[in-house]
Amino acid sequence: MNDPQCTQFLADIRKPLLALHKAILDHERAAYEKEFGPVTPAAFLQVLINGSGFRWLTPLSTVIASVDEILDDDEADAGDRLAIAEAVVGLFSPDQPNNTFLPRYLPLLQADPAILHHHGEVAQLLRGVQAK
Repeated sequence: MNDPQCTQFLADIRKPLLALHKAILDHERAAYEKEFGPVTPAAFLQVLINGSGFRWLTPLSTVIASVDEILDDDEADAGDRLAIAEAVVGLFSPDQPNNTFLPRYLPLLQADPAILHHHGEVAQLLRGVQAK
């Protein structure tokens, strides 16, 4: 993938990743509240940050932050952008060693239609970049 394609991929996948992240958080919050009762947004944020049961989301959150940073960094070079694009692709790749995200993520595709919908948007962009 050349640098313009990489930059376009990162710009295109940003919003679908954010939507997917939100859908996962909504699902996880509903499950949490079903078990522990209603919580305020601030309290749930603390659970996300400090709760070991949500550490599996860290790779997705980190990739989204990295995409935002690289798109805003005027001094980033082609190698930096390519590394972030590869991190996005790797996050959704079952071939990626030690992928802590996928084992918890994949069952959610069958559990929540909103997650499946947003996954489809991300997957379409991933297929497009892998074909290049």
